[in-house]
Amino acid sequence: MTITKAEKSKRKPDAETLQENPAYRKVMELEFDEMIPFVLSNIRKRGLIPLLYMMINVAFLVFILISAFWCIRTGQLSLGRIFLQLIAGVVGGSLLLILPHELLHGLAYRILGARKIRFGMDLQQFIFYVTADRFPISKSELAFLALTPFVLINALIIAVTAIWATQFTLFFTAMLLSHNVMCIGDFAMISYACSYKRDLYNFDDTEKKRSFFFERVG
Repeated sequence: MTITKAEKSKRKPDAETLQENPAYRKVMELEFDEMIPFVLSNIRKRGLIPLLYMMINVAFLVFILISAFWCIRTGQLSLGRIFLQLIAGVVGGSLLLILPHELLHGLAYRILGARKIRFGMDLQQFIFYVTADRFPISKSELAFLALTPFVLINALIIAVTAIWATQFTLFFTAMLLSHNVMCIGDFAMISYACSYKRDLYNFDDTEKKRSFFFERVG
């Protein structure tokens, strides 16, 4: 089978090509322990992604406040039960959803074709992550990888709450709000990628604990 030059150009470059080919320029080298400053700087940028992240969380918070007020006014829940549901939801979203969230990142990597997938954490920064050693992803693939847990977890819990567990609406909404806040790193990564108009590629080196970003210049 003959592969044309046009078809070759459409192929995603591997890590070695990104590092050695002058058609690609390294725009950032990020150490894993520098993740928090990177996340905060990119989620504060002006743009659609940071705005979307803020609006989603504000919408969940407003829904919680309105629902709590309605429950008190109608007598559906006491103030104590409302408080318990909210606290349990925050704890659940902060801790219980960490594992399924990271497993879904791993699944997204598998769908994209990665095989050397590793799970890690940095308890000092309270960061949990999934890497695929030296497996480059494009800007669109990065968005797919970052948003897979956010979309699937929100869709599943909202559906379950609406169909079977309306009496625990405050609990599940608080859980989702807590989880969505912790998705800040995923949205920050997309925000950074979208700041480049040209093709952008990213890969992790798990041994060096660094993430590399390359821009196509040719």
